[in-house]
Amino acid sequence: MLLLLALPAVAQQQPAAPKPTPTQQRSTPPRKPARRPVARPKTTKPTPKPVAPKLEHAVVISVSDTIKHRFVVPQVQMANAAVAARINLGLTDAALGEDLEDVPQPLTAQAAIDQAHVEFEAGKSGFTESRYEVLYNDHNLLSVECISEYLGAYPSTVRRHATFDLRTGRLLEVRDLVADTASLRQRWQESINRRVTEHLRTLPNEYPQLTTDSVMLADVKQRLYWNDSLKAVELLPEEPRFYDFALTPFGLMLYYDFGFPHVIQALQPELNYQFLYANLKPWLKPKGPLDF
Repeated sequence: MLLLLALPAVAQQQPAAPKPTPTQQRSTPPRKPARRPVARPKTTKPTPKPVAPKLEHAVVISVSDTIKHRFVVPQVQMANAAVAARINLGLTDAALGEDLEDVPQPLTAQAAIDQAHVEFEAGKSGFTESRYEVLYNDHNLLSVECISEYLGAYPSTVRRHATFDLRTGRLLEVRDLVADTASLRQRWQESINRRVTEHLRTLPNEYPQLTTDSVMLADVKQRLYWNDSLKAVELLPEEPRFYDFALTPFGLMLYYDFGFPHVIQALQPELNYQFLYANLKPWLKPKGPLDF
């Protein structure tokens, strides 16, 4: 008799997995996708502002004899010595050059003052005093009035003007400032005519003797180029000439002298005629000294 023994079922063993190698043990984490750089908005560089040109400015000093200060000459001090020297020569000439009988060479302020003293002590010309006034010193421009006093049968005063470009030292003329001098001359003629018309209207009130002295009144009118028929001043086409001018903070100053003799100089109208910069703009020289 056969006995059947029930044996426990043996579980089928799976083959053992191989041990990982050292490099396999350090497993690398999965890489994250690379980020794209954020696009930054393009910034445009601001346009640099144009640099304003440097404005020259002169320091004006007085040169004179140390004791009496009878003769005073303007001189400038500037960073550019060559420009300053050129201006100082022009200032000395304007202040004393036309008043001296013997002009020293080279012409310097001190030499001119010394010569003026020599001639004054000798009583040669009646030239007794000089002084000056700065009328304008801005926008690369210097304008000076030089005043000379004379003593003789009649005391008299002579005024001259000089205007310089502070960048170059050049002595300027009206044509360096104004392109349309014809229009300026016409406007100046109109101003002279208006002034003389008003002057002759009021002159008898200031000098009553003119109401009875017809000869003197006729002489005054003749010296003023007055035409009684036209009731206007008759100047030559090229008159007035731009001989003497100056700059002020307000405008261009033109001077017209009718040349009255000393004995009746009080009967002459005022010499100066001012033209405001705003009114001059249409006639100015483009990019010229007054184009500011």
